[in-house]
Amino acid sequence: MNLTYIIKKSRIRSISVTITKKCEVLVKAPYGIDEEYVHKFLNSKHSWIVKHIESQQQQNEKVCSLGKFSASQIAEMKKQARKIIPERVDYYAKIAGITYKRIFIRLQKTRWGSCSNDGNLNFNCLLVMMPSEVLDSVVVHELIHRHHMNHSKAFYDEVISLFPEYKKWDKWLRVNGGIYQARVPDA
Repeated sequence: MNLTYIIKKSRIRSISVTITKKCEVLVKAPYGIDEEYVHKFLNSKHSWIVKHIESQQQQNEKVCSLGKFSASQIAEMKKQARKIIPERVDYYAKIAGITYKRIFIRLQKTRWGSCSNDGNLNFNCLLVMMPSEVLDSVVVHELIHRHHMNHSKAFYDEVISLFPEYKKWDKWLRVNGGIYQARVPDA
């Protein structure tokens, strides 16, 4: 497979490659990097690139067959999320002895959840469409940010102590979550 790519240069320190939703190869590289180095880097990542292009193509086909979410589907997801997510947050917060301020439910294209410095928890309503263990893994992840506002070893140790199957369901979300996000209509 002969690869064409888009290169974006910025003040980053290292080179990286990603595959866009349009199956384009996007290379992010520091200013002043040698073009030959970029080619060698891409050659070393060739099998990874091909695998991820094929995966993205399959995801795009699935989204085309399923279609975008309708306004009524989104409204129903938000309604369910406003009921289910606070229950799951309360359940795990009590077990872990964690407090928080408010819970916000939104439809988001890129995030599953977040925790603000002042203790607010934000969740993507798409989570209610997934296995309940996925929702729980995101809830626990965001709650533990109340103790660790980072992704350190201590953070993950606490996540796993509260939700032992975290890695399994986090992987499920990384593999399958893009299909849900791709079904969100453009604004």
